[in-house]
Amino acid sequence: MKKRKTLLIGLTGSFGSGYTETARYKESRREAMKIYTSNNLFRFLVMSVLILFPALLIAGEYIIKKGDTLWDISEEKTKDPFQWKKIWKANPHIKNPNLIFPGQKLNIPSEVVEKQKEEIQEEVGVVSKKAEKEIIPVKITHKKITAQKKNYLTSRKILLQGGYISDDIKGVGKIYGSPQRKTLLGRGDYVYIETDRPANINDKFYIIGKPEKVIHPITKNDVGYLVRINGVIEVVGEDNGNKEALVIESYNEIAIDDMLMTFYPVEVSVEPDKERRPAVNGNIIRLWDKYNMSGVGSTVYLDKGALDGIEIGDMFNIISSEKPHIPLGTARVISIKDKTSVALLIKALSEVKAGDLFRN
Repeated sequence: MKKRKTLLIGLTGSFGSGYTETARYKESRREAMKIYTSNNLFRFLVMSVLILFPALLIAGEYIIKKGDTLWDISEEKTKDPFQWKKIWKANPHIKNPNLIFPGQKLNIPSEVVEKQKEEIQEEVGVVSKKAEKEIIPVKITHKKITAQKKNYLTSRKILLQGGYISDDIKGVGKIYGSPQRKTLLGRGDYVYIETDRPANINDKFYIIGKPEKVIHPITKNDVGYLVRINGVIEVVGEDNGNKEALVIESYNEIAIDDMLMTFYPVEVSVEPDKERRPAVNGNIIRLWDKYNMSGVGSTVYLDKGALDGIEIGDMFNIISSEKPHIPLGTARVISIKDKTSVALLIKALSEVKAGDLFRN
């Protein structure tokens, strides 16, 4: 009886020990398969990205299609819409970035695409190396990161409201009516529009008032036309055969017969780290309100631009054009064209008028 009991205990012990070892083996095998599957799936995804990447970012020539903007093209070709300026600079035949037309050819700079490609490949490589290592839990310490405040030169509204001076005005349509038969319109109003090309739902356009001819107050030469953006409309559909749009932004009064221009992204510049005062002299050729003198916060237009060495953010002293040429204030450039600039009076000691001097 004792022998049978001992034998039974021995068999039971052996069976129990064997079961434990088998369970541990199966559990280890399952964990190993998980890691193997995870790593192989990651390698497959990485290889897919690297294989498909060249197809996503192709440098070279691009034919502009209907509805294209430089912002959209940049986002498609470089995955970064803010690269549109580099694409514009690489295409000197495009004089105005908001005036591009179907059928035009664009050169996509290879250095922009390659830079984006290198950044993505670098990120993929770093992640790939990390995935191959054993994942070890670590204690995460949360750090409070204070967001750096950006100081912009002005607001988007003032920048658009100020507009620019141009030799050539190319509209793409106009407002010709309103369902409520209003003559003066604002945000939230519906308008009827006609355009040079088919306009689809959700298409946007800038509204500009009647361009005003600018004559230099000193030389009396023809400088160009003052173009000021009054608002933004978005196409919503049709109403009794009329193409209908909604005014979604309004900066000035909008009127029947106001022109439409192609919509493009507007980027407000940040204040430069270091103040720049270039040795450029000239005249204020126009005030925002030509019938009144200007004070602090007003927009003024200068007769010098990028071709004269002026950059956005530059500061200038404003001097009276009449003797004894007393200081009137300080202006900062907020936008530029080749031959003219738009500036904001940030300091005013006295009222400023057209013909007054700017210099450093």
